[in-house]
Amino acid sequence: MTNQILIVDDEADIIKLLQDYFEINGYQVLTARSGTEALQKVAYSPDIILLDINMPEINGLEVCARIRDYVSCPIIFLTAKIEEIDKINGFRAGGDDYIVKPFSIDELGARVEAHLRREQRQSIKTQTKFQRI
Repeated sequence: MTNQILIVDDEADIIKLLQDYFEINGYQVLTARSGTEALQKVAYSPDIILLDINMPEINGLEVCARIRDYVSCPIIFLTAKIEEIDKINGFRAGGDDYIVKPFSIDELGARVEAHLRREQRQSIKTQTKFQRI
């Protein structure tokens, strides 16, 4: 099964880099260039979301807060905001991880894989519980 990733960033170069990397690594990639577009693309039920904070219209923190009650997939902030309070706000908004730009694409890929493995283990654990009932 192919994992679907939603990449949300207002920088076209970042989107292109990430899209190429994840497509080469077998992911189905959705992209959004604004918070408003991200809210629309969430309807496609991505398995994981990479989310920038500084974006036009609706920032990434607000996007995360709005979707967190409806979206259970991991959300990784990928942002240039480096202050500790920014990281804290990201986690409080519902983010699962926080990566600061500039970043290592291989480390990002490894973190995405780790989050997806965790989700898969949780899903198997939940299914096993229901099978016992």
